[in-house]
Amino acid sequence: MNSETLILELPSRSMVIPFREIETADVANGWFWGGLQVRFASGNITVSGLSRPDAKAFGNALLRARLDWWRGALDSHAGKIQSVYDRLAQFADPPRYVSRTVFAPIDRDARDVVARFPSQCPEQLCDVAEIRMLKAIQDFSDDSERCRARACDTFVANELVRSGEFFDRVEARPLTDEQRRAVVVDEDRNLIVAAAGSGKTSVIVAKAGWLIQKGYRRPSELLLLAFAKDAQEEMKERVRKRLGAQLGAELTVRTFHSLGMSIISEVERRRPAVARAAVDDHALLDLLKGIVGDLIADPGFSGVMLRWFAGHFAPYRSEFEFQTQGAYWAYLRDNEVRSLQGEKLKSFEECEIANFLYLNGVRYEYERDYEHETATSGKRQYRPDFTLPDAGIYIEHLALSESNNTPPFIDRNEYLRSLDWKRRLHAKHGTVLVETYSHEKAAGKLTANLAEKLARHGVTLSPIPSQDTFSVLEQQGRIDPFTRLVATFLHHYKGAQLCADDVARRAARDQNRPRAEAFLAVFIPVYVRYQESLVRLRQIDFHDMITIATEHVKRGRYHNRFGYILVDEFQDISAGRARLLKALLDTSNTTQLFAVGDDWQAIFRFAGSDIAIMREFTARFGASERVNLETTFRCADRIADLASRFVLSNPAQIRKRVSSIFNADEPCVHVMVAPETCPDPLAEALNAIAAHTAGDDERSTVLLLGRYRHTRPQNIGVLARAHSKFRLSFMTVHGSKGLEADYVVVLDLCSGKYGFPTGIVDDPLLDLVLAAPEAFPHAEERRLFYVAVTRARHGVYLVVDTGAPSAFVEELMKEGYDVKVHGEQPERDVPCPECIHGRLQQRGNAQDRGIFFGCSLWPYCEYRQPGCPHCGTGLLAKIDGDYRCRDCRKAVEGCPTCFGWVQEKRGKYGRFIGCSNWPKCRYTRNVLEKRPGRSTVVKRNARTGE
Repeated sequence: MNSETLILELPSRSMVIPFREIETADVANGWFWGGLQVRFASGNITVSGLSRPDAKAFGNALLRARLDWWRGALDSHAGKIQSVYDRLAQFADPPRYVSRTVFAPIDRDARDVVARFPSQCPEQLCDVAEIRMLKAIQDFSDDSERCRARACDTFVANELVRSGEFFDRVEARPLTDEQRRAVVVDEDRNLIVAAAGSGKTSVIVAKAGWLIQKGYRRPSELLLLAFAKDAQEEMKERVRKRLGAQLGAELTVRTFHSLGMSIISEVERRRPAVARAAVDDHALLDLLKGIVGDLIADPGFSGVMLRWFAGHFAPYRSEFEFQTQGAYWAYLRDNEVRSLQGEKLKSFEECEIANFLYLNGVRYEYERDYEHETATSGKRQYRPDFTLPDAGIYIEHLALSESNNTPPFIDRNEYLRSLDWKRRLHAKHGTVLVETYSHEKAAGKLTANLAEKLARHGVTLSPIPSQDTFSVLEQQGRIDPFTRLVATFLHHYKGAQLCADDVARRAARDQNRPRAEAFLAVFIPVYVRYQESLVRLRQIDFHDMITIATEHVKRGRYHNRFGYILVDEFQDISAGRARLLKALLDTSNTTQLFAVGDDWQAIFRFAGSDIAIMREFTARFGASERVNLETTFRCADRIADLASRFVLSNPAQIRKRVSSIFNADEPCVHVMVAPETCPDPLAEALNAIAAHTAGDDERSTVLLLGRYRHTRPQNIGVLARAHSKFRLSFMTVHGSKGLEADYVVVLDLCSGKYGFPTGIVDDPLLDLVLAAPEAFPHAEERRLFYVAVTRARHGVYLVVDTGAPSAFVEELMKEGYDVKVHGEQPERDVPCPECIHGRLQQRGNAQDRGIFFGCSLWPYCEYRQPGCPHCGTGLLAKIDGDYRCRDCRKAVEGCPTCFGWVQEKRGKYGRFIGCSNWPKCRYTRNVLEKRPGRSTVVKRNARTGE
């Protein structure tokens, strides 16, 4: 033995055991022999075969050596033991919140002390003061995180009392318990998940004031960040009013863009000029249009542009992906699938063929009558898909796979019979028929194969000269929409701080890879020219303010003086802003973050916001504490309950339980369905509000909300004068965020393209640069509806389209939500019986040729039916199993062979019963015959017309 180690010479080996690793050493005596058992950190060993006196002497010597080692070690580390113990003692009543940064050095020092000593000390030293302190440190290290949490709870409880007076007066009314807790919980990274109307701004102002009052931060160390200029000014005014003019002047309140500009100016020692294109959308579009015009003179770029407009102008989906013809036609309509020559075509692939012919100087006519007569009494004249009059060639594009299968909604046998008839017809008259196929498009060879087929028949292609490309596309009205797409893509590309390689990798994984890569081939040269123009003029745009500032911070060129960053409306943060924020936080491990937001109100993905940043707060910014603000000071409880349940239908939303300080005795959300006696549900809503507020002395605020600007009532001035007790105004739902009113009326709640939820689909190309789309259907629209409803204090009135009601309103009525319905349940539009997907809409007028109903997918679907034979104007639909008029409610007899109905007609031989769909349906019977049983519906082929 020496002063530091025990050395054992065993028959098989020697062992050296440091005293700091020895846990216990016990003498073991037998009848005649003795031994020694030594337990140490990495195992244990028994020394046996000793005489009992030798074993005892050995044990005593080892004990003395261990005691000497312990005393020496305690003496040498006494100062550190005392320091750690004293700091841990403060956990009984911590002077401040024990954040992970504050805790880390204590935890590290405690573990270092523990590591220098065995876990057990000799019994002879148990009463030594340093041993008692060491035991406390060891107990702490066994579960240090639990000790930290207990200390934080103690601090919060005590601080709520200590700062009670401050919390009572910092705002116009005392802070709630949860608001106070949000202030005093002071982790390195704090996420405050707030309900609508829960006082988010109050908490931010109180947090700033508390940090300064407690002396934790100087005013110059605080940075308050807002997203918009008006929010920044509102925050400045709130700070000045609640914390005083002096503090208001010392605190820094900025938008992300103004912060970026200040960082750039400080580092580069000059304030860069902001490009006109950054502040004027028209200037940006003009600039990009000019860049495209310049680039298109290059034959290489011209070819890229022509390939884009020929076959990638809209997202391609094969007919084989659709179950009904109507669903495919809706896709064509929604994506404005129209040829460069201006026709609406009946398939994307036909449009690609038409554009190929147009751009290569081949004159064609779409669906022109065949040159030989084919029409019969039951069949219309044959119209080939394309006629090339100069070449005497007809082109038929066939929806056939390589195995001769048709899309799901086309009868294969009937389609092939029709094709055989066409082939025989052309052979009979000696006309040239060129066939193209869907499987050629699937293989990426549609237009290349067509070029070869036409060449075999002597057709020479004469492509538009590159110098004429721009003017041709401009004449067709294609440049402006394309420029808008480029501008939108550019905003998100720069806002997300992407590079060409980033989007190229995303494009390679895209579902429609050829289109994505075709667009990038056009976009990247335009983007490069755009950037060159900024550099040449020594200007920046708003995205550069964030990107360049982030780079300066990361490279250490900017000295960050802000030790505490408070961010409002955190749910609206974008990837670029999050990178700037992270860079600032990484400049020092003592820089703290306090983020306040409501993921239920995340409604700006189209502007670059990424809801995942808030949902993944800890993963992105580090270990954090979350506090919920669940009390709303705005909405009555029955509004808050309905809105919460509605938005939480999406399981991805952060869960919180919202309660209100206001209790209502009856439903506060009203569904207004237009009754026959008053076809204006808005007027009914305003009358209902007027009746409800008749005894009030003060004027009520009534906010009309629309999903789109065009829903603003044209007669809003008349309405305001008619209801002079109201302060009546209109806003879009997006524009209303952050506002409130006594009553809210949500207008035009319908389905369809301009419905709520919206039927407008962004170009899928934007997914290359936007935050990942959410899996839950209409996730952002659902949050937008939540925003609309929670603007109201006392009541919400939902104005419903009776023909095509919003899916959201139907959900409220059918799923047992707490709503009151005024008027009859809305009747949905009648689906087109032919294409299924379209809806029947009234056409014509009583003064002209009379009322009839046609499909909403016209001209793709040509179905039409007359008005009710009884009243002449009503729409016939299936009601309670029978065909009835939705106006007069009288019944008619359905046709037994199709989806029409029978009615009396007069023909060459007198009166008879015939189908409303004649001549498509040939069903007839004698007027004296009895009504037969209804048979299977027989539909004509919507593709061939037969």
